[in-house]
Parts: sequence; structure tokens; C-alpha cells
Amino acid sequence: MLEKNNQTVYVNGEFFSKKEASISVFDRGFLFSDSVYEVTAVLDGKLVDWKEHFARLIRSLGHLNIENNFQEEDFYQIQRKLINENQLKEGLCYVQVTRGIAERDFNFAKKSLLPTVVIFTQEKQILKNAASKVGVKIITVPDDRWRRRDIKTTQLLAQSLAKTHAVQEGVDDSLLVQGGFINEGSSSNVFIFKDERIITPSLSNDILGGITRSSVIKFCQINNIEIKEQKINIDDLMNAQEVFLTSATGFVLPVIEVNGRRVGNGLVGDTVKKIQHIYVEQIKAKLF
Repeated sequence: MLEKNNQTVYVNGEFFSKKEASISVFDRGFLFSDSVYEVTAVLDGKLVDWKEHFARLIRSLGHLNIENNFQEEDFYQIQRKLINENQLKEGLCYVQVTRGIAERDFNFAKKSLLPTVVIFTQEKQILKNAASKVGVKIITVPDDRWRRRDIKTTQLLAQSLAKTHAVQEGVDDSLLVQGGFINEGSSSNVFIFKDERIITPSLSNDILGGITRSSVIKFCQINNIEIKEQKINIDDLMNAQEVFLTSATGFVLPVIEVNGRRVGNGLVGDTVKKIQHIYVEQIKAKLF
């Protein structure tokens, strides 16, 4: 792997070293978090579920009325170049699109802006992540985010605070709760196994439709594993036989403790192990 400062980064049509890459201080992504992003896992130097990630990126841009003339193939080729130049075998590709550069003003409707595009790679251990084998411990916290959580924006301060709070409490992550119901994790979707079925919260404006979440649901259906989308309350969570989280770079992550209480026997359950195996085998067959 190259030295981090020598890694190549893409900014607005050009490739730079990490040390040289920059954006304007007047970029609305910097000033207002007026931007969207996607994170795509990389395995064996190839992208996981890229088409699905690009489709969600376009959807997010549309919701925020950010000018969009982007083509999937162009973004794909940029990421392929970065993966190759940075010699990335396993990790992620990060794509961020902001509304662009303008004088600081809450009103962005005055004129069309040229979006800022930033893309970079990051090395990360995914398949051999120890947490996927031994599980993680989590706590529940109030969901303090804005009400359009279904759009993948860079407004991530509430999630960062929730994650940091969890670590300060001696656990790994937080689940975000609203009105007694579980929405999702700080950077993941949540599933429980209870009464012989897998359950995950239904999609709404309160939940980001995760690409890994969608793949797990589809793979369960293909493999005749009963799965249902419905609300999950605190009691459902605390009495579940198994709990797991899904995300682009965490894949399927078992949860062994919630709010200081063991999930099941406190070990990674057989259902989660089965889902992990199915997921990894399926995505390996369709890397880009």
C-alpha cells in the first residue's frame, strides 16, 4: 500500500495527491453540509454493489435539487483508476457531490451552481474484521437527526455524537430511537431474529435505505429465510434471540449486547452466521 500522503484523490475532473487535493472555503458542502455522498466497499480490488450505490446517489441529488449531469460509467471509471493507482485491495471508495461554490447565503435558488465532486479511496479490513466474528456491544440513544434521514446527506453530526457517546460508554455503537421504536444504527441498518423470523424496520423518511440492507433482504428471500419489514420497539429488541447490523463496509455485523444485557447467550448466533455466509458468497459473484 502506498504511503497515505501519496494516495491519489479526484476533485472536479482532476487527480491530485492527497496532500494537494483541496476545495474552496466557499463550497456549500463545507459551509452548509449541502451535499450527498456514497460509500462503496471494495473487495479484491473491485466494487461491491456499485450500480445500486450510484442509483441512490442520483436519488439523493434529485431530492436536494443539486444539478446532475453525471453518468454511471464516468464515476465507475474514476473509481477504477483510484483503486488501481492506490493499489487498493480491500476497503472503500467514497464519493461526495456538493451543490458547489457560492457566496455564503441560505438561499441557493438564485442561480444554478456547478457541483463539486470529490472521490477518494480508503484502506479498511472488511472480511477479516474481528467484530464480524465476535460481535459488538451497543446502546440505545434518542434520534436527534433531521427528518429526511432517507437522503444520504453529509449532515452526520448527530450520528457522530451518537457513535462517540457509545465509545465513551465503553461499547461499540448506538441505535437511534424515536417514539419507542428503533430506526437504525449511527451508520447502519438493524435487524433482529425473533419468533423464527428476521425483522427489520420498514423504510420511511426516518430511515436510510441501506444497499447492504436491501441485498440481505433479497438474499433471504432467495434462500427461503422468512424476513419481514415492520416497526421494532424496544421490547422487541431487548427480547430478540439475535440482533445484527448491516452497512456498506461492515457487511453483516452481529450484536451480542444491548444496553448492558446479553443478546441470546451473548455469542454470535447461528442465524447471523448463516446470513453472513450467504451475503459474502452472493456479493463475491457480482463484483464490478
